[in-house]
Amino acid sequence: MIKPQKTIKNTFGAGHIIEYHDGRSEPVVSIIIPTKNCLKFLPIAIKSIQNQSVDEVEVVIIDDGSTDDSWTYLTLAALCDKRIRAFKIIDGGSVSKARNFGLDKAQGKYIAFLDADDYWLPHKLDKQLAFHKKHPEITLSFCNYVCFNEENKFIGDCFDYWPLFNKYIKQSNQSKQVGYQVIPKQGAAIIYAENVIGTSGVLLNKETITSSVKFDEKLTSAEDWDLWLKIALSGPIGFTKSVDLAYLMRANSESANVKLRLLQMRKIMRRYARDIFNIKPIALIQSTSRLFVGYAEYHRNTSFSQQQSTLKFTNVLRSCGCHSIAFLLSPSIRVLKALLSDVKNLILPSKT
Repeated sequence: MIKPQKTIKNTFGAGHIIEYHDGRSEPVVSIIIPTKNCLKFLPIAIKSIQNQSVDEVEVVIIDDGSTDDSWTYLTLAALCDKRIRAFKIIDGGSVSKARNFGLDKAQGKYIAFLDADDYWLPHKLDKQLAFHKKHPEITLSFCNYVCFNEENKFIGDCFDYWPLFNKYIKQSNQSKQVGYQVIPKQGAAIIYAENVIGTSGVLLNKETITSSVKFDEKLTSAEDWDLWLKIALSGPIGFTKSVDLAYLMRANSESANVKLRLLQMRKIMRRYARDIFNIKPIALIQSTSRLFVGYAEYHRNTSFSQQQSTLKFTNVLRSCGCHSIAFLLSPSIRVLKALLSDVKNLILPSKT
C-alpha cells in the first residue's frame, strides 16, 4: 500500500481505498465525472472504472464546489491512479457546466460519462469501444441499465420501462440479437419519443462535440436529452440490451423540481419538433403522450401530500385526465394500468 492509499484509509476509511495505477499511455477514452458532495459514492464509481478491461483511459473528475471533503479525497485518489485528472470549479452551479468543463479538458477520441453516484458493470467500456471501432459512423451509443435506491434495493430495468422502445426492439428482430446494434435511420425520433438513454451509459465520438453541440447550460433539467437529440440528428446511434450500468435513484419529493423538468421537456420538444417531423411525424404524438404521463404523475404525487379531501380529489382527477389523454395519444399497458388506478382512487378514495 502506497502512502496516498494509507492516507485515504486513515482519513476516510478502508472502503474509500482505490487501486494503484501508474497510467502513462495516451488516452483513447475520456471519462467525465461531475461530482458535488458525493464523497460517499465516489470510490465505487472509480473502482468500477478500474475494473474495466480498457486501460487507455483518462478519468476527468470535476468537483463542482463540494463541501464534504470530496476535493481532499480526489487529490489523494489522483496520486493513487495517475489516469485521474481532478479539477475544482468554484462558480459552476450546474451539472451541465461541469460536464462541459470536462469536455473541454478531454483528450481521448471517445467520451464517456459516469455520474459520481452510479457505477459500471465489468466489460461495459470494452464492449462499447469495440462497437464504435467497428462502426466509425456511429455518433453515440448507450447501454441498458438497472435502477436502485439508496437502500440498494432493485427498482427496475430501464428498457423494460419504455413500451415504444421495447416494441421497436421486437419489431426490428433485435430482441434476439446479442451485443450492440445500430439504429439505422430513426434514432433521433426514437429517443425523442422516449428518452431511454442514461447519461452514465453513453459513449460518444468526440468529433461530434463542437461549440454548438454541448450541454445547454441554460437548461435546468433534461439537458442530457437535449444533447443526445443534437447528436442523433447528425448521424446514426447504437444501443445494447445488455445491462452494463447501475443507476442510483435518489429520493426527491420536491414537486417544484418535477414541474420544472416538465417545462424544460416542453421547451426541448419544441426545439426539435420540425426536425423530428421530417423523420417520423408520429414521434411528436408519442412524445406528447409521454409529457402527459409526466403531468399525471406530478398531480398524483401532489395528491399524496394533500390533507384536504377536496384538493386530493382534484389532483387525482387531474392525473386521471392526463393519463386518459396520454393513452389516447399512444396506448400502452403501462399507461392503461395507471389510468385504471386513478379511476379506482376516484371511486374509492383513500381514507388517509
